[in-house]
Amino acid sequence: MFIFFKKKLLKTSIFLLLCLFIVLLSGCLYDQADKTIEHTDNAISITLSHDGQYVLIAHSQGYVELIEAKTNKVISQWQHDNSPKAGVIAADFSANNEFVVTAEQGTMALFSLKANKVLYFWSMDDIRAIKLSSDGEYALVSARDKSGQYPLYRIVYFHLRTGGIKYGFYHDDIITSVALSADGRYALSGSDDTKARLWDLQTGELKYTWSHISKVSKVQLSPDGQYAMTNAASDGIFIWNTHTGKLVRRLNKIRATVASAVFSADSKTIATGYSREEIILWDIKTGNKLMTKKPKRRYVWQSSLANVTTMAFSKQSHQLISETSRGILQFWKLPN
Repeated sequence: MFIFFKKKLLKTSIFLLLCLFIVLLSGCLYDQADKTIEHTDNAISITLSHDGQYVLIAHSQGYVELIEAKTNKVISQWQHDNSPKAGVIAADFSANNEFVVTAEQGTMALFSLKANKVLYFWSMDDIRAIKLSSDGEYALVSARDKSGQYPLYRIVYFHLRTGGIKYGFYHDDIITSVALSADGRYALSGSDDTKARLWDLQTGELKYTWSHISKVSKVQLSPDGQYAMTNAASDGIFIWNTHTGKLVRRLNKIRATVASAVFSADSKTIATGYSREEIILWDIKTGNKLMTKKPKRRYVWQSSLANVTTMAFSKQSHQLISETSRGILQFWKLPN
Protein backbone atom coordinates (compact mmCIF):
# COMPACT_ATOMS: atom_id res chain seq x y z
CA MET A 1 0.00 0.00 0.00
CA PHE A 2 2.83 2.39 0.91
CA ILE A 3 4.70 1.59 -2.32
CA PHE A 4 1.53 2.19 -4.36
CA PHE A 5 1.04 5.57 -2.65
CA LYS A 6 4.65 6.56 -3.38
CA LYS A 7 4.28 5.67 -7.06
CA LYS A 8 1.04 7.64 -7.33
CA LEU A 9 2.63 10.65 -5.61
CA LEU A 10 5.61 10.45 -7.95
CA LYS A 11 3.37 10.39 -11.01
CA THR A 12 1.38 13.34 -9.68
CA SER A 13 4.58 15.30 -9.00
CA ILE A 14 5.92 14.59 -12.49
CA PHE A 15 2.61 15.69 -14.02
CA LEU A 16 2.60 18.93 -12.01
CA LEU A 17 6.22 19.64 -12.94
CA LEU A 18 5.41 19.00 -16.59
CA CYS A 19 2.47 21.42 -16.41
CA LEU A 20 4.70 24.03 -14.76
CA PHE A 21 7.34 23.52 -17.46
CA ILE A 22 4.77 24.04 -20.22
CA VAL A 23 3.49 27.24 -18.58
CA LEU A 24 7.04 28.57 -18.20
CA LEU A 25 7.92 27.53 -21.73
CA SER A 26 4.87 29.27 -23.18
CA GLY A 27 5.97 32.48 -21.49
CA CYS A 28 9.32 32.23 -23.24
CA LEU A 29 7.81 31.49 -26.65
CA TYR A 30 5.72 34.65 -26.98
CA ASP A 31 5.39 38.17 -25.55
CA GLN A 32 2.49 39.49 -23.51
CA ALA A 33 0.17 41.74 -25.54
CA ASP A 34 -2.31 44.35 -24.27
CA LYS A 35 -5.13 42.25 -25.67
CA THR A 36 -5.43 38.91 -27.48
CA ILE A 37 -8.38 37.53 -29.44
CA GLU A 38 -8.49 34.11 -31.10
CA HIS A 39 -10.17 33.63 -34.47
CA THR A 40 -10.30 30.59 -36.73
CA ASP A 41 -7.01 28.85 -37.53
CA ASN A 42 -8.28 27.78 -40.97
CA ALA A 43 -8.55 31.16 -42.67
CA ILE A 44 -7.49 31.54 -46.31
CA SER A 45 -6.58 35.20 -45.80
CA ILE A 46 -6.86 37.85 -43.06
CA THR A 47 -6.84 41.63 -43.60
CA LEU A 48 -6.88 44.50 -41.12
CA SER A 49 -8.24 47.93 -42.03
CA HIS A 50 -5.63 50.69 -42.20
CA ASP A 51 -6.50 51.97 -38.72
CA GLY A 52 -6.98 48.52 -37.20
CA GLN A 53 -10.67 49.10 -36.50
CA TYR A 54 -11.84 46.14 -38.58
CA VAL A 55 -10.55 42.71 -39.50
CA LEU A 56 -11.74 40.75 -42.52
CA ILE A 57 -11.42 36.97 -42.29
CA ALA A 58 -11.79 34.79 -45.39
CA HIS A 59 -12.93 31.35 -44.28
CA SER A 60 -12.05 28.10 -46.02
CA GLN A 61 -15.79 27.51 -46.53
CA GLY A 62 -15.81 30.37 -49.06
CA TYR A 63 -17.37 33.27 -47.12
CA VAL A 64 -15.81 36.32 -45.45
CA GLU A 65 -16.59 37.84 -42.05
CA LEU A 66 -16.23 41.55 -41.33
CA ILE A 67 -15.41 41.90 -37.62
CA GLU A 68 -14.94 44.88 -35.33
CA ALA A 69 -11.43 44.24 -34.04
CA LYS A 70 -11.65 45.39 -30.40
CA THR A 71 -15.05 43.92 -29.59
CA ASN A 72 -14.72 40.88 -31.88
CA LYS A 73 -18.29 41.56 -33.02
CA VAL A 74 -19.25 40.18 -36.45
CA ILE A 75 -20.71 43.04 -38.50
CA SER A 76 -21.40 41.34 -41.80
CA GLN A 77 -20.80 38.26 -43.97
CA TRP A 78 -20.76 37.77 -47.73
CA GLN A 79 -19.60 35.36 -50.39
CA HIS A 80 -18.64 35.66 -54.07
CA ASP A 81 -20.23 32.39 -55.14
CA ASN A 82 -21.07 28.91 -53.87
CA SER A 83 -18.61 26.90 -55.95
CA PRO A 84 -16.35 24.38 -54.12
CA LYS A 85 -13.22 26.30 -55.17
CA ALA A 86 -14.51 29.65 -53.87
CA GLY A 87 -12.36 31.51 -51.41
CA VAL A 88 -11.14 35.10 -50.96
CA ILE A 89 -7.34 35.19 -51.28
CA ALA A 90 -6.79 38.96 -50.92
CA ALA A 91 -8.65 42.04 -49.67
CA ASP A 92 -8.13 45.68 -48.79
CA PHE A 93 -10.01 48.56 -47.11
CA SER A 94 -10.37 52.15 -48.20
CA ALA A 95 -8.68 54.63 -45.87
CA ASN A 96 -12.02 55.95 -44.56
CA ASN A 97 -13.35 52.40 -43.93
CA GLU A 98 -16.31 53.01 -46.26
CA PHE A 99 -15.41 50.21 -48.66
CA VAL A 100 -13.60 46.90 -48.77
CA VAL A 101 -12.60 45.05 -51.93
CA THR A 102 -12.30 41.25 -51.89
CA ALA A 103 -10.68 39.06 -54.53
CA GLU A 104 -10.87 35.40 -55.40
CA GLN A 105 -8.62 34.02 -58.14
CA GLY A 106 -11.14 34.90 -60.84
CA THR A 107 -13.51 37.48 -59.34
CA MET A 108 -13.55 40.75 -57.39
CA ALA A 109 -16.28 42.33 -55.26
CA LEU A 110 -16.68 45.82 -53.76
CA PHE A 111 -18.52 45.87 -50.42
CA SER A 112 -20.01 49.02 -48.88
CA LEU A 113 -19.85 49.13 -45.07
CA LYS A 114 -22.45 51.91 -44.99
CA ALA A 115 -24.96 50.08 -47.20
CA ASN A 116 -23.90 46.71 -45.75
CA LYS A 117 -23.97 45.01 -49.14
CA VAL A 118 -21.85 44.12 -52.16
CA LEU A 119 -22.13 46.88 -54.77
CA TYR A 120 -20.25 45.41 -57.74
CA PHE A 121 -18.79 42.15 -59.07
CA TRP A 122 -16.15 41.71 -61.80
CA SER A 123 -14.24 38.85 -63.41
CA MET A 124 -10.48 38.84 -63.98
CA ASP A 125 -7.99 36.03 -64.66
CA ASP A 126 -5.62 34.66 -62.03
CA ILE A 127 -5.72 37.41 -59.37
CA ARG A 128 -2.76 37.32 -56.94
CA ALA A 129 -2.88 40.57 -54.97
CA ILE A 130 -5.12 43.64 -54.63
CA LYS A 131 -5.05 47.12 -53.07
CA LEU A 132 -7.80 49.71 -52.80
CA SER A 133 -7.24 53.45 -53.32
CA SER A 134 -7.85 55.70 -50.32
CA ASP A 135 -11.17 56.94 -51.70
CA GLY A 136 -12.35 53.50 -52.80
CA GLU A 137 -12.52 54.54 -56.47
CA TYR A 138 -9.73 52.36 -57.88
CA ALA A 139 -8.21 48.94 -57.23
CA LEU A 140 -4.66 47.95 -58.08
CA VAL A 141 -4.89 44.30 -59.11
CA SER A 142 -2.19 41.76 -59.89
CA ALA A 143 -3.66 39.45 -62.55
CA ARG A 144 -2.37 37.57 -65.57
CA ASP A 145 -3.52 38.58 -69.05
CA LYS A 146 -4.31 35.34 -70.90
CA SER A 147 -5.71 36.90 -74.05
CA GLY A 148 -2.56 36.38 -76.14
CA GLN A 149 -0.46 33.37 -77.09
CA TYR A 150 1.64 33.80 -73.97
CA PRO A 151 0.25 34.95 -70.61
CA LEU A 152 1.42 38.39 -69.53
CA TYR A 153 2.15 39.24 -65.91
CA ARG A 154 0.56 42.58 -65.20
CA ILE A 155 -1.12 44.83 -62.70
CA VAL A 156 -4.09 46.93 -63.70
CA TYR A 157 -5.31 50.18 -62.19
CA PHE A 158 -9.01 49.42 -62.33
CA HIS A 159 -11.89 51.88 -61.93
CA LEU A 160 -14.39 50.10 -59.69
CA ARG A 161 -17.55 51.99 -60.71
CA THR A 162 -17.18 51.71 -64.49
CA GLY A 163 -15.05 48.56 -64.76
CA GLY A 164 -12.55 50.42 -66.95
CA ILE A 165 -8.79 49.87 -66.86
CA LYS A 166 -6.91 53.17 -66.57
CA TYR A 167 -3.40 51.66 -66.68
CA GLY A 168 -1.72 48.31 -67.20
CA PHE A 169 1.77 47.72 -65.80
CA TYR A 170 3.95 44.71 -66.60
CA HIS A 171 6.64 42.42 -65.15
CA ASP A 172 8.47 39.39 -66.56
CA ASP A 173 7.17 36.96 -63.93
CA ILE A 174 4.42 36.53 -61.33
CA ILE A 175 3.61 39.75 -59.45
CA THR A 176 3.35 38.77 -55.80
CA SER A 177 2.80 42.07 -53.98
CA VAL A 178 1.35 45.51 -54.78
CA ALA A 179 0.94 48.79 -52.91
CA LEU A 180 -0.66 52.21 -53.35
CA SER A 181 0.35 55.51 -51.77
CA ALA A 182 -2.35 57.19 -49.72
CA ASP A 183 -2.14 60.36 -51.83
CA GLY A 184 -2.82 58.40 -55.02
CA ARG A 185 0.45 59.37 -56.68
CA TYR A 186 2.26 56.03 -56.86
CA ALA A 187 1.76 52.33 -57.35
CA LEU A 188 4.42 49.82 -56.36
CA SER A 189 4.79 46.23 -57.49
CA GLY A 190 7.09 43.34 -56.54
CA SER A 191 7.65 40.28 -58.69
CA ASP A 192 9.32 36.89 -58.92
CA ASP A 193 11.46 38.46 -61.67
CA THR A 194 13.50 39.98 -58.74
CA LYS A 195 12.33 43.51 -59.61
CA ALA A 196 10.30 46.08 -57.70
CA ARG A 197 8.83 48.83 -59.84
CA LEU A 198 7.43 52.23 -58.91
CA TRP A 199 4.74 53.58 -61.24
CA ASP A 200 3.48 57.16 -61.60
CA LEU A 201 -0.33 57.11 -61.46
CA GLN A 202 -0.60 60.63 -62.89
CA THR A 203 1.11 59.69 -66.16
CA GLY A 204 1.07 55.88 -66.16
CA GLU A 205 4.85 55.81 -66.65
CA LEU A 206 7.47 53.68 -64.95
CA LYS A 207 9.37 55.86 -62.50
CA TYR A 208 12.00 53.50 -61.02
CA THR A 209 13.04 49.86 -61.11
CA TRP A 210 14.86 48.40 -58.09
CA SER A 211 16.67 45.08 -58.61
CA HIS A 212 17.22 42.39 -55.96
CA ILE A 213 19.17 39.14 -55.86
CA SER A 214 16.05 37.01 -55.33
CA LYS A 215 12.27 37.13 -55.74
CA VAL A 216 10.58 40.20 -54.27
CA SER A 217 8.11 38.94 -51.69
CA LYS A 218 6.69 42.17 -50.21
CA VAL A 219 6.36 45.85 -51.10
CA GLN A 220 4.80 48.78 -49.24
CA LEU A 221 4.47 52.57 -49.61
CA SER A 222 4.48 55.14 -46.82
CA PRO A 223 1.31 57.24 -46.31
CA ASP A 224 3.09 60.42 -47.44
CA GLY A 225 4.39 58.69 -50.58
CA GLN A 226 8.01 59.50 -49.71
CA TYR A 227 9.24 55.97 -49.01
CA ALA A 228 8.96 52.59 -50.69
CA MET A 229 9.77 49.38 -48.85
CA THR A 230 10.88 46.27 -50.74
CA ASN A 231 11.86 42.86 -49.42
CA ALA A 232 13.47 39.83 -51.01
CA ALA A 233 14.01 36.82 -48.77
CA SER A 234 17.73 36.57 -49.53
CA ASP A 235 18.35 40.29 -49.65
CA GLY A 236 16.94 41.98 -46.54
CA ILE A 237 14.66 45.03 -46.26
CA PHE A 238 15.23 48.16 -48.34
CA ILE A 239 13.76 51.65 -47.92
CA TRP A 240 13.86 53.77 -51.10
CA ASN A 241 13.21 57.45 -51.72
CA THR A 242 10.35 57.65 -54.23
CA HIS A 243 11.40 61.14 -55.42
CA THR A 244 15.04 60.35 -56.19
CA GLY A 245 15.00 56.56 -56.53
CA LYS A 246 17.97 56.33 -54.18
CA LEU A 247 18.37 53.87 -51.31
CA VAL A 248 17.58 55.54 -47.98
CA ARG A 249 18.40 52.61 -45.72
CA ARG A 250 18.92 48.87 -45.63
CA LEU A 251 17.31 47.99 -42.35
CA ASN A 252 19.14 44.72 -41.84
CA LYS A 253 20.62 41.76 -43.64
CA ILE A 254 18.35 39.14 -42.08
CA ARG A 255 17.52 36.55 -44.72
CA ALA A 256 13.88 36.19 -43.81
CA THR A 257 10.68 36.70 -45.75
CA VAL A 258 8.53 39.67 -44.77
CA ALA A 259 4.91 38.49 -44.73
CA SER A 260 3.43 41.91 -43.91
CA ALA A 261 4.63 45.49 -43.51
CA VAL A 262 3.00 48.76 -42.52
CA PHE A 263 4.26 52.33 -42.16
CA SER A 264 3.11 54.51 -39.28
CA ALA A 265 0.81 57.46 -40.07
CA ASP A 266 3.72 59.92 -39.80
CA SER A 267 5.92 57.71 -42.03
CA LYS A 268 8.72 57.73 -39.44
CA THR A 269 8.55 54.06 -38.49
CA ILE A 270 7.71 50.79 -40.19
CA ALA A 271 6.59 47.48 -38.69
CA THR A 272 7.56 44.26 -40.43
CA GLY A 273 5.94 40.90 -39.74
CA TYR A 274 7.77 37.69 -40.60
CA SER A 275 6.94 34.13 -41.54
CA ARG A 276 8.64 32.98 -38.32
CA GLU A 277 6.09 34.60 -35.97
CA GLU A 278 7.99 37.78 -35.21
CA ILE A 279 7.26 41.50 -35.41
CA ILE A 280 9.94 44.22 -35.56
CA LEU A 281 9.31 47.97 -35.35
CA TRP A 282 12.00 50.06 -37.08
CA ASP A 283 13.04 53.70 -36.95
CA ILE A 284 13.50 54.63 -40.61
CA LYS A 285 15.87 57.55 -39.97
CA THR A 286 18.34 55.60 -37.83
CA GLY A 287 17.62 52.03 -38.86
CA ASN A 288 17.36 51.02 -35.19
CA LYS A 289 14.95 48.42 -33.83
CA LEU A 290 12.40 50.11 -31.57
CA MET A 291 10.44 47.00 -30.61
CA THR A 292 10.52 43.25 -31.18
CA LYS A 293 7.52 41.05 -30.38
CA LYS A 294 6.69 37.36 -30.64
CA PRO A 295 2.96 36.79 -31.21
CA LYS A 296 1.13 34.14 -29.25
CA ARG A 297 0.82 30.59 -30.52
CA ARG A 298 -2.50 28.81 -30.31
CA TYR A 299 -0.77 25.80 -28.74
CA VAL A 300 2.60 25.83 -27.02
CA TRP A 301 3.90 22.83 -28.99
CA GLN A 302 3.26 24.45 -32.39
CA SER A 303 6.20 25.40 -34.58
CA SER A 304 7.10 29.05 -35.18
CA LEU A 305 6.42 28.73 -38.91
CA ALA A 306 3.34 30.94 -39.06
CA ASN A 307 3.02 34.25 -40.86
CA VAL A 308 2.30 37.58 -39.24
CA THR A 309 -0.13 38.03 -42.09
CA THR A 310 -1.53 41.54 -41.47
CA MET A 311 -0.78 44.60 -39.29
CA ALA A 312 -2.11 48.11 -38.69
CA PHE A 313 -1.36 51.14 -36.52
CA SER A 314 -4.22 52.38 -34.34
CA LYS A 315 -4.25 56.18 -34.30
CA GLN A 316 -6.45 56.50 -31.21
CA SER A 317 -4.82 54.06 -28.78
CA HIS A 318 -1.12 54.22 -29.73
CA GLN A 319 -1.05 50.52 -30.55
CA LEU A 320 0.20 48.19 -33.24
CA ILE A 321 -2.37 45.54 -34.14
CA SER A 322 -1.35 42.22 -35.70
CA GLU A 323 -2.90 38.91 -36.68
CA THR A 324 -1.10 35.70 -37.55
CA SER A 325 -2.11 33.07 -40.08
CA ARG A 326 -3.19 30.96 -37.09
CA GLY A 327 -5.93 33.50 -36.33
CA ILE A 328 -4.37 35.20 -33.29
CA LEU A 329 -5.27 38.92 -33.16
CA GLN A 330 -3.16 41.00 -30.75
CA PHE A 331 -2.84 44.61 -29.64
CA TRP A 332 0.69 45.84 -28.81
CA LYS A 333 1.53 49.02 -26.93
CA LEU A 334 4.01 51.14 -28.89
CA PRO A 335 7.19 52.51 -27.28
CA ASN A 336 7.18 56.21 -26.41
